[in-house]
Amino acid sequence: MIKATIKVQNEVQKVLLDSELLGQFSDGYWENSRNQSWDYLGKVQIANDSDNTGVVFEDFVPCDYKAYSVNNKTLLEYVGDRMLVKARVSNYLRISDLSSIECLLEYACSQKVSKNVEVKEEDIIKLISEWQKDSSKFWNKEAEKSIAFIKNTGLQNLLQAINSDYKMSNMRKELNSITKILKNTRTKEIA
Repeated sequence: MIKATIKVQNEVQKVLLDSELLGQFSDGYWENSRNQSWDYLGKVQIANDSDNTGVVFEDFVPCDYKAYSVNNKTLLEYVGDRMLVKARVSNYLRISDLSSIECLLEYACSQKVSKNVEVKEEDIIKLISEWQKDSSKFWNKEAEKSIAFIKNTGLQNLLQAINSDYKMSNMRKELNSITKILKNTRTKEIA
């Protein structure tokens, strides 16, 4: 198995890769591309290392990653809204792991954010309440994870993050940086 790490500059880039782009590489937008390097990118780790960015492979570089432009208009038409709300939360709260509230952000917020409609406390409370009442263990678990995150962060803090003034243009700058990072592919540095 090939081991690799994508080293990024900040929390937002890590969130965008972890929560959306790796999935797009492995079974989304690039899945059927002629460049089969997506198979490797879907299985990497992401780390913050602003001084040493790039894709670092343990043993060898299996393919060329210069073809990937993650600031892609077509991709953003489909997943840009949910990426934006995650980037907002990551940027505002300065956190790089949103896995515990990924569903909450996607279901409660993405559509409102795309329409520039403010997400309100009742939107989040209503969705979590519906998940708690659902017969599915999956949604019950999502409710528990969301509640735990909110207890730790504070609902008002989360709402300020979701509704912050971080724009699509800010996210596109991060995506341009990620594209450059993907072009910097190398084998592991020998100490």
